[in-house]
Amino acid sequence: MRTVQDSITFDEESGLTLIPPVKEQKFALGVSIWDGPAEDAFHAFVRQEVVSGGLARIRRPPGGGDTVLPVTVQLVPRPDNDYNPKTVSVAAPPGHGGTDHERHFGYTYDRNLVSLGGPIRGLAHATGRPVGCHAHVEPYEVDPEEYTGRKADVGPVITTSRNRMYGYHRLRLLMPWWEDLQRMSVAYARASDPGLILPFTGHWAPWHPGARQELAARTADHLFPITLRVEDGRLLVYHQDLQLACPWPSGRDFFARTLARVQELGGTATAHAEDYEGSLKVCVEDSSPLT
Repeated sequence: MRTVQDSITFDEESGLTLIPPVKEQKFALGVSIWDGPAEDAFHAFVRQEVVSGGLARIRRPPGGGDTVLPVTVQLVPRPDNDYNPKTVSVAAPPGHGGTDHERHFGYTYDRNLVSLGGPIRGLAHATGRPVGCHAHVEPYEVDPEEYTGRKADVGPVITTSRNRMYGYHRLRLLMPWWEDLQRMSVAYARASDPGLILPFTGHWAPWHPGARQELAARTADHLFPITLRVEDGRLLVYHQDLQLACPWPSGRDFFARTLARVQELGGTATAHAEDYEGSLKVCVEDSSPLT
């Protein structure tokens, strides 16, 4: 694999479009792992990582800190989630076998999705391949003699050939700062589809009369593809041949920047949108005003 610290790459070994780790070791995001099937899947993931040579990777990070087991995980957008359609699942990579849902063992926290969710979902849409990132499991050493009487408290353990025993609990994702991830996501997507606008944030627009009903008859997808066109200085939104909306600027949103971007692309660009509380939400990369 070609390792570049500040760019997204395709990792043939894991089959993932791989987000590089953050340079600052302290920026690591927690993962919510629930009891039950998800926790069982997490333990199965750790066991398989250990069998495939993970014991040799257990180390203490440079500069000190807790012992870690470096791993790679998959990040799966879950629009089927009733609680939050924008949530991102954390799962074992495809090489562990089974479907994305069968390999699922946790969720990113909503507070982190505010800035990181858009680039992750955008990468999944742009590449059509699984997206992943570097992470680490946090093992802690257990005294084998004490373990016999504390199995219920410690839970599953890792045992080394030298009879060193580790329990483990948390998993943390090593992610870039959100500005860097957005920049890298755009650069990676442009290489394969220069005319694509990734869904980082949104602009709301009223539906064209009858468009919402017609769209519902064509697709039930929560997030659906659209075409943005500039005609006579207006920005028009289409799904296939169906005109959905004609957004207008509000003074503090994406309009001028996105209009300029579509014009740079020759008057047409592809993007994504969603039906959001009765309005059309057009998803765009940058909501900051032009200066």
